[in-house]
Amino acid sequence: MRPQRLDLHYSINWQGDWHVGSGYESAATDRLVRRMPHNGQPFVPGSQIKGLLRHQCERLATSLQAAVVDPHAGNPENDRRLVEGFVPLANSELVIDRLFGTRYQGECLFVTNALSDSEEGSAALQTRARTAMDRVTRTVKEGNLFTTQLADRSFSLQGSLRARHPAGVLTQEDEGFPYEYALLVASLLTLNAFGGDKSVGLGQCSIKLTRDIRWNRETITLPDALRSLEEEEWHEMMQLVREEEPA
Repeated sequence: MRPQRLDLHYSINWQGDWHVGSGYESAATDRLVRRMPHNGQPFVPGSQIKGLLRHQCERLATSLQAAVVDPHAGNPENDRRLVEGFVPLANSELVIDRLFGTRYQGECLFVTNALSDSEEGSAALQTRARTAMDRVTRTVKEGNLFTTQLADRSFSLQGSLRARHPAGVLTQEDEGFPYEYALLVASLLTLNAFGGDKSVGLGQCSIKLTRDIRWNRETITLPDALRSLEEEEWHEMMQLVREEEPA
């Protein structure tokens, strides 16, 4: 076995207005879009993309009947499983831990900020006013008119991610494309929204790869990368995982 490397480059293509908040306000606007300090262009932080990507990987892994454990403490059962999962990645039965890394062995997945390649900064920003709703009475709350800064769909953003794994960590059949990487690619391409107010239709998007998938410095096609997620292949992978579990 050899160390594993994966490089993905992609674009976020918006289907409408979007708001990734900065946490700041101005005299005229209650919620400002997060923007780069040097050119004022809105962007999506890599940390937010990584968080949503992990959640999507967990959802897909769960649908494929793989074990998933919430990485945050919360209840006795989950805390017990977190302690049990505090092992070297090569010994872990958790697909998501092997893919993203853990506190035991460190991070394995690195995600850049998604940035615009446009020369324009604030020209495509607008402000929209909204009211807050009382969920009980389903009426407008008094004194709760607020304004939100939005970026429009013209801001196509470019991002990338790198996966770096030691030898023996990922699950492979005959040195083929790792199953964990297949899960990662599928999850990235099925992300469909970022930012706040998604419940009212903001932040809807699609993600497309902008370069060839680079695996161990070789090019691999998208169909080949996703082939291991087919039902038969996935069950074979899960069998390999079970066989590698520590006694």
